[in-house]
Amino acid sequence: MKRMTIAALALLGLAVAGWGLACCNVPFHQGDGQSWISCQHQVQLNENVELTIPKRLALHLTETEWNLDLNDPPAGDVQAGEGCFLVPKTFSGTPQDLLAMLENGELTPADTYPAIVDINGDGQISNSEKGTLVCFNKKVLQKFCNNWQTGTNYGCEFDLKVNMVMPAGVTGGYGRLFFYDEATLPPVGQVAYNPFIEITPGQNDEGSPIEVLKVRGARFPGWLDDFITEGFWFDGSELPGTYQFNVVFMLSAI
Repeated sequence: MKRMTIAALALLGLAVAGWGLACCNVPFHQGDGQSWISCQHQVQLNENVELTIPKRLALHLTETEWNLDLNDPPAGDVQAGEGCFLVPKTFSGTPQDLLAMLENGELTPADTYPAIVDINGDGQISNSEKGTLVCFNKKVLQKFCNNWQTGTNYGCEFDLKVNMVMPAGVTGGYGRLFFYDEATLPPVGQVAYNPFIEITPGQNDEGSPIEVLKVRGARFPGWLDDFITEGFWFDGSELPGTYQFNVVFMLSAI
């Protein structure tokens, strides 16, 4: 009896050992998946992942029209920095100076053309209460460009193009048109930035691209916001007529 018990235990031990050898590191498939049975202290499976990221350029503009009729100029809103304002006869600065005065709230709203405002309400118009008219419009341009690879000088370029159609019979100008681009700049890369653009009749209003921002050796980190201010300064050089402007904001991979 004792010998039989010993023999039975020996056979059981062989069976357990055989099961251990059989169950360790055994792969099997079920459907499209994979499983692995192990008698060890760790088990692992592999997954293959493939990711494709395409090169992409994108623009979004919050406003696509600006209709300005000097028969009824919109009075300026000092807080918003939009609308029309008086430029006193005593002013001798530049469009950049007018932009700075706009941001500092130093311009007087005006709703007439030519501009005249009885600022102190005394019924008398001094040279500081009449003059030329400047009108502003603001919008946000959002741009996306991921054109870059490590170790390359690839990048992105943002340009402005203006094409103006002159009214029939008019050979003069429309005053001074200008743009200011307050851009969010990439933190790295070679950056060339020209935020102020003035359009001169007959010179750069025929659709030629004007470089505003160029970045090499880096991509734009996500969507970048550009706060665009457009301005018309009717400085006394403008002539009557209805002018049509096609303003193109263009983003390119370089």
